Amino acid sequence: MADCGTIGINFRFMPVFPNNLSLRQLRAFDEVARQGAFAPAARELCITQSALSESIRQLEEALGMRLVDRTTRTVGLTSAGQAFLQDVRHAFDTLEQGVQHLSDLAALRRGKVRIAAAPSVLAVLLMPALPRLRAEHPGIEVDLIEDSAEGIALRVHSGQVDFGVGAAHPAGGELLTQPLVSDQMGLVAQADEPLLQAAQLHAADLAQLPFVGLTTDTAISQLLATAPGMPANVLHTPLRVSNPALLFDAVRQGLGVSLIPALTAQHPARGALGFRVLDTPQVVRRTLLIQRPRRALSPAAQLLCEALVAQVHTLSHQAGMLPD
Repeated sequence: MADCGTIGINFRFMPVFPNNLSLRQLRAFDEVARQGAFAPAARELCITQSALSESIRQLEEALGMRLVDRTTRTVGLTSAGQAFLQDVRHAFDTLEQGVQHLSDLAALRRGKVRIAAAPSVLAVLLMPALPRLRAEHPGIEVDLIEDSAEGIALRVHSGQVDFGVGAAHPAGGELLTQPLVSDQMGLVAQADEPLLQAAQLHAADLAQLPFVGLTTDTAISQLLATAPGMPANVLHTPLRVSNPALLFDAVRQGLGVSLIPALTAQHPARGALGFRVLDTPQVVRRTLLIQRPRRALSPAAQLLCEALVAQVHTLSHQAGMLPD
């Protein structure tokens, strides 16, 4: 004889809902109880009285209990029927709430979207899309989570977020990616920096300037580390910060210049600092939409994704932005 434990069956969690019990039968039972007679209940359900009676009989047979006491003119519930009616109506209420919830999600009256993205993506692409979203769909909740390329991939992979926006990373494994936007690296400096006005700007021109970098876990820092011809002060800088807002503040304080992607240059924290695309080498960053494969986005998440793409189009004319 097979040992149930050896095949992984735990009967405590097996459903007890009979296979031959239907929602139609439960609806018939509820209406009979509401009307107190078969004839008006049948009219309300738009079925014949004999069909209604048969539904109740099948329900009682499936449950192994008599639920109604039949008389010539009226129908009363047995004690078991009265107890069961409360459970049936509670189940109907729960089911109705579930259907309404799905209806609200489909109609974008409610929903929650979680997005993990690089700091510049959050500030430049997602935040500008939120005022219109809030005005048109006030019931949608949005969580925006700033993270590194590795963190974004891990959050998407684990299902913590609906989708991610950032650079490709090996931690993503089999995640589904599609291009969102590409942009070139360029110099960010105080507005009076002469190199901003140079006819040609080469990475070698930065060799004698103090440089502020991003921490090595960022996709931007990793991209610069693999770019050809980068001077030593760019690769080994005495000051590194973890996000664009801090980097802009460091440049503003006179601590050095930096190299950032064109999309990051649109960050509101840049303020009056100047930006100039690097001519050589041409260093291109590719930003991707990142999703779990075979998982459709919810209507609310799809709406945010479309708003993100629309915002990319509004910035396509800016210096250093490349079509994908």
